[in-house]
Amino acid sequence: MFVGNEEIRNTILELCKKNNYYPVIATDPEQLIKQIKGMSRAIVFMDHEVVNNYGARIYSRINVACSGCDVLFLCDQTHRDLIKEAMKLSVYACILAPFEEWEVLTMIRNILAKKKPIGQKKSCKDQTS
Repeated sequence: MFVGNEEIRNTILELCKKNNYYPVIATDPEQLIKQIKGMSRAIVFMDHEVVNNYGARIYSRINVACSGCDVLFLCDQTHRDLIKEAMKLSVYACILAPFEEWEVLTMIRNILAKKKPIGQKKSCKDQTS
């Protein structure tokens, strides 16, 4: 979890712990990269503060460190402009505040089951004949 906004971080952390998910918290990009480097799979929660502070390059750094990483971008209505950029840079999904429990848990479960987000088209190799 690499979330700059303390309120968002605490909300997601409590929600995860309540549902037996125990995220590791990173406080800067280097710590995050060190934690996920070489992992085959990981879920990274990231918020608009991180993107504003470190720039969109953070997405590519995550993908290089862990090609099996899925990023869940946490955003509020005032930062909706960052969603389009995030989706272009291969974020798994964006979740808007108030971060409903069912929505966050559905995204986690879908990633763990390796399902694509609703609306994402299947690639040719994912389709069966």
